[in-house]
Amino acid sequence: MNFYPGDEENRYRDQMRELADSYGWPEMKALREEIEGLAIERYSMTFQRQLAARGLIGLTWPKPYGQEARVDQQFLMAEELECQGFPGYGLTTNQRGGGMLLRSGSPEQIAEHLPHVVDGSWTYCQGLSEPGAGSDLLSLKTRAVRDGDHYVVNGAKLWTSSAHVSTWCSLLVRTDPEQTRHRGLSLLLVDLKSPGVTIQPVWVMGGWRVNAVFYDDVRVPVANLVGDEHQGWRVITGNLDEERAMSFGGTETRLLCARLIHRLSEKADELSESDLTTLGRFIMDLEADRLLYLRVGLSAARGEDTSGTGPMSKVHGSELAQRFIEWASELLGHQTLYPEGDDVLAADLEQQLRVATVLTVIGGTSEVQRNIIANRQLDLPRSN
Repeated sequence: MNFYPGDEENRYRDQMRELADSYGWPEMKALREEIEGLAIERYSMTFQRQLAARGLIGLTWPKPYGQEARVDQQFLMAEELECQGFPGYGLTTNQRGGGMLLRSGSPEQIAEHLPHVVDGSWTYCQGLSEPGAGSDLLSLKTRAVRDGDHYVVNGAKLWTSSAHVSTWCSLLVRTDPEQTRHRGLSLLLVDLKSPGVTIQPVWVMGGWRVNAVFYDDVRVPVANLVGDEHQGWRVITGNLDEERAMSFGGTETRLLCARLIHRLSEKADELSESDLTTLGRFIMDLEADRLLYLRVGLSAARGEDTSGTGPMSKVHGSELAQRFIEWASELLGHQTLYPEGDDVLAADLEQQLRVATVLTVIGGTSEVQRNIIANRQLDLPRSN
């Protein structure tokens, strides 16, 4: 089986490499400083505008919004982006908002929002998790009550990444209080500048902020309802499948591993046989993770259901990233825990050591993902 991209796929990869080559260390350093200033993992407004100017946002979307590329071509571009060390989270989260509208939005919503997504002028986040709910998304309590041509929203969301720089929030609310779990939910597009919206930072160990977002009598036009009322779970499941198909640590770990090998290239004789064996196994595991990630993209391009394979990729990549960074940190010792001067690799490893702790939690815990895999991919019965 040939996993190498063909000429058409290479066209997208070459566009990204051309963009990467335009960045020297001064430009990359400025980009890293912007990411640190925004306090969002792998998110840069400047780079988002660069992608927009080159027509690289919404590649798979139909014209006039996108280029009607295949899903696997989009995956190849995203992989190249991350492997070059560029911030891909902003691209992913905004495309997820636009993709949701293409699947479930009204023609008016598509016409209003998608031009602003592809030109980079509007940004999106998801309002899903809530305080006290843990990983149980369906225990949400945020309410939306119909009042004429508006909904009145009250409640709170937690762990809302990038809310402080977003224009819109895809907000999952309960519109039928008599129903439970996934029944009676609706999806609203909320302008985050609306009266009654309060965004407060929640700083995490990785060094960036997520947000607690409070909704106090926020009036949202009924025209901002995505899909049918009380059918929000159907709308949001497509977003969740896309999220689980993302690379959760695997792509970034391949980059760190390559940089570590470069650092160790002149010190191979100083490594123990055990360390060399472990490094070789990590290289094989990371390549397997890449192929699993690519499999999800190829399956999606064929129109196949990836709701089972996406979680497989998520579990494998996130747990592999944690194992690798723990080993790499022990290998370098105090250099990782106390990076000195301009040792960029040591500083990045130290940050990834903090970041990786949440990779098996965000996007759904590994326990949740394994249940999904068992049910959707292995066709095992649900336990009573």
